[in-house]
Amino acid sequence: MESQRPGDLAQQLGAIVGEENVLANDIPEAYTHDEAIDLPPVQPLAVVFVRSSAQVVELIRWARATRIPIVARGTGTGLSGGARPAREGIVCSFERMNRILSIDTGDLTARVEAGTTLAQLEQALDGTPYFYPVYPGEMSATIGGNIATNAGGMRAVRYGVTRHNVLGLEFVTGTGTALRSGGSYVKTSSGYDLTQLITGSEGTLALVTEVLVRLSLRPRHRRLLLASFLNFQDVAQAVVAISDRGLEPSVMEYMEASGLIAMAQHVDINLGVSAQIMSEASAFLMVELEGMHAGTLDAMTADLIDTLVSTASTEQYLLDEHQRQELIRAREAAFWTVKHLGATTILDTVVPRSKLAPLFDGIAHYGRTSDTLVVGTGHVGDGNVHLSLFAADPQAGAATAKAIIDLALELGGAISGEHGIGVAKRQYLLDQIEPDRLALYRSIKAVFDPQDLLNPGKLL
Repeated sequence: MESQRPGDLAQQLGAIVGEENVLANDIPEAYTHDEAIDLPPVQPLAVVFVRSSAQVVELIRWARATRIPIVARGTGTGLSGGARPAREGIVCSFERMNRILSIDTGDLTARVEAGTTLAQLEQALDGTPYFYPVYPGEMSATIGGNIATNAGGMRAVRYGVTRHNVLGLEFVTGTGTALRSGGSYVKTSSGYDLTQLITGSEGTLALVTEVLVRLSLRPRHRRLLLASFLNFQDVAQAVVAISDRGLEPSVMEYMEASGLIAMAQHVDINLGVSAQIMSEASAFLMVELEGMHAGTLDAMTADLIDTLVSTASTEQYLLDEHQRQELIRAREAAFWTVKHLGATTILDTVVPRSKLAPLFDGIAHYGRTSDTLVVGTGHVGDGNVHLSLFAADPQAGAATAKAIIDLALELGGAISGEHGIGVAKRQYLLDQIEPDRLALYRSIKAVFDPQDLLNPGKLL
C-alpha cells in the first residue's frame, strides 16, 4: 500500500462524503479505540462520516482502488476491539447516518439507518404501545453496532438477542455491491438467509447501512424481585427452576454481593437490603416479570417467590418502581463501575443454563489459585455470564481468563455470548475452532470481501 499524505487523503475522501465529513488531522482520541479495556489504541489515517448508502458504496470502491482498509464504527461502545481502527486504515463512522425512516405499526416494524441509537429509536416509540426489546445496557449504542456483534442484554431471556429481532438489512459488501435482504415478514424459505449471516459478522463481510427491526408490544405492568443466596450453586438451581415453572421473566440477572454493593454505591441507591444480609449473601438474583394484566402478574409474582424459597433463597425483596428503575440503571452501569475500579479483563462467556453450577465452581477455583479477583454479573437466564478480572500480574490474569473460557467450552458453551470476538478474543477462537470450520469461515469472507479490506485482523 502506497503511503498517503494527509492532505491528499482528505481531498480524496472529501470528494466522496464532503470535506465537512472528514477528519484527517487532529483525530480525537475517542476514534482510536472502542471500550475494550485491555487493548492499546490505534491511530487511523482518517475518520469519514458517511450519510448515505451511496457514499458507503463509493467509499468501499475507493478502498479497493487504494487498498486502504475500512473499519465501521457506530458510537464505539463495543467491548472486544471490533471498532478499533486498522493500522494504516480509515474509520467509517455511521453516527451521522441516523435517520428513523419509518415506523409501521401494522407490520410491527421500524426501518432505521445503521447509526440510529437505541435511545433515538426508544424516543421515537415513546407514547406508542410498542418498543424495540433488545437492551444491551448502553442506550447510546447504535443498531448497526448491535448487528455487528449480535448484541443481547438483559431482556434476551424473554425477547431474544439482536438476530431474533432483525427482519431485514441493507448492506454493502467488500466488493462495493449494495444488497438488500429480508423484509417485513416473520418467516421465509427462499434461499440463503443473508440477514442472519451478516448479523454477528462484526463488520468483516459487509457494512450495514439500513436495518428493519421487529417491534414488540409494550407490557403494561412490571415487577422486579431481588433475591439473596448463600452460594452460587443455589443461584444456578434457581435459574433452572424458574424456567421450569414457565414464568418467562423479562430479566434474570445474577450479581455477586460485592458487585451489587459497588453498583448500588455507584448510582447511590438504597435497595432496602439489610447490612446482615449483604454480609452473609454470596450472590443475588434479579428477576423481572411483566404482563398486560396486574392480576396475572400478582399470581406470577407469588409463584416466583415460592420458587425462590424452594431453591434456598434466604430473602426476597419486591422493589418499588423507583428502586426497580434504579437497580436496572445500576446494572446498566456495571461495566463503568468495574472499569472505574480497575478491572483488567472483561469476559462474557456463555454456557447451557444447566451447566451454570460447574462454571461457577470453576470460576471460583481459578480465581483462588491464580490470586486473581473475579467479580461476576450476567444474564444467567440465558447462560451468559459476564466476568470482570482484577489481576495484578498480567500473565496470571491472562491464564485465568483462558482457563475460564476453556472450561466454558468443555461445558458445551462458547467464548462470547454477546460482546463478539473482535481483537480481544480472536486468539481464543483461533485456538479452539476446528480447521474445516475455520476454512469455511475464511472462504465466506473471501467471497464477500476478496481484498480483506473490511475490518481486517478481527474475528478470524
